[in-house]
Amino acid sequence: MGEDSTWGHSFSSVQTAVDNGEECMIISTLAAPPLLLFTIPLTLVDMGSALLVDAVMLPADLAITPSNPKLHTPRPMVCRYDYKI
Repeated sequence: MGEDSTWGHSFSSVQTAVDNGEECMIISTLAAPPLLLFTIPLTLVDMGSALLVDAVMLPADLAITPSNPKLHTPRPMVCRYDYKI
């Protein structure tokens, strides 16, 4: 399982989907607003599917002790924006 594993973290995929969707919408708004037509539906589908899979995996997540309890969203984000000016 490794140090950045999501096993044992309940609904961590949903949190990752929300965080990533938020970043992607900000980047789409700043870079090319028409991309929001694709970003918003894809984010909603991602959050819905993550919720479904996390609900199915909830018993396993509750049974496993996480390797790092402080780690909430261990996966790297797809959309990153550097807010420096």
